[in-house]
Amino acid sequence: MDISDEILGAYIDNELDASERAAIQERIAADSALRARACELWQLKQMVRGAYPLPRRSDDKSRQGSNPAGSGGWPHALAASLFVAVGAVSGWFANDRFDAERQFDRQIETIRAEGGRVVLHLFSDEPARMEAALNMAEQLASARDKQGRPFRVEFLANGPGLHLLRQGGSPYAERIEALRRHHANLRLVACREAIARMQERGLEVNLLPGVEEAVSAESELSARLTQGWRYLQS
Repeated sequence: MDISDEILGAYIDNELDASERAAIQERIAADSALRARACELWQLKQMVRGAYPLPRRSDDKSRQGSNPAGSGGWPHALAASLFVAVGAVSGWFANDRFDAERQFDRQIETIRAEGGRVVLHLFSDEPARMEAALNMAEQLASARDKQGRPFRVEFLANGPGLHLLRQGGSPYAERIEALRRHHANLRLVACREAIARMQERGLEVNLLPGVEEAVSAESELSARLTQGWRYLQS
């Protein structure tokens, strides 16, 4: 029986009972493709939640006290089991710590070889990261695949990164408008959940012209990765 993303997500979120969790663990141990899926989904959840940590529920303390498996150690234990099982992080996760420019050139070549589809994720409002994200978006939108077609580029912002796509909050509004006009293959997407959280804090959120909304960054990234898109982050 195939394990759906919903079931795998419930396993990662520790929402299964002990017997269900044990069954999934047995399948993960025996199935390398399932291990890779679990690893990628876990990484995706960590990145998206890192942008906006989930609020602590009022019943968390009591639940943790009655359910040891629901303790704070679960994510670390899960991560350890997944990384031990997989042996290495999957290639879709970009790491710019070593020689950023050459690394990015290699990323472009990989994207070209895989069909020219990439989602670029920004979840920080640090000026350096914002500028780097725009530089990456411009280079990606200017690149072409093996058939000479422009890359399909999706620029997805959530968490504090949403400020880049917000009217009155973006220091790069003119540059973003220029990118949008010159590159029809560049799609700008804002996370609706991030918008709602900003509004809950009293911020008015009006997006820049041409920016679309996704239900959530997690669902959008999950859909794109399932479709075979490459993932990059700034």
